[in-house]
Amino acid sequence: MNVSTPIDPPRVLYPDIVASRRLADGVVLSLRIPQNLAYFAGHFEQIPIVPGVVQIQWAIHYAQGYLNLNTAFSHMEAVKFKELLLPDQQFELSLRFLKPACKLEFRYYSLDAEYSSGRIYFHEASL
Repeated sequence: MNVSTPIDPPRVLYPDIVASRRLADGVVLSLRIPQNLAYFAGHFEQIPIVPGVVQIQWAIHYAQGYLNLNTAFSHMEAVKFKELLLPDQQFELSLRFLKPACKLEFRYYSLDAEYSSGRIYFHEASL
């Protein structure tokens, strides 16, 4: 007898990109968090949430891809996590790179809430 066991869907590292729009100094991405996001494992069992460090990593990842940001991380400031990002949630990620200050401003938000925001600085020498 051949018994097949259900296969878990592969876990993904990034949200689904629903839409994008360019700004003069940045981009706004409409994103949706998939149920099988790898970072939900163990964070937390009762309510899976996107960890703050992952939100920072996503901001840098998308800035590298959409804004051609190819610089070395320096430091962060004014980083605030205000609301939880959950499975199947759709939201916007606004990214603005201010080249003179070597600063990336990020903001995760929807019509109903601001989830997180902050500023990530990069070393000038890498510009």
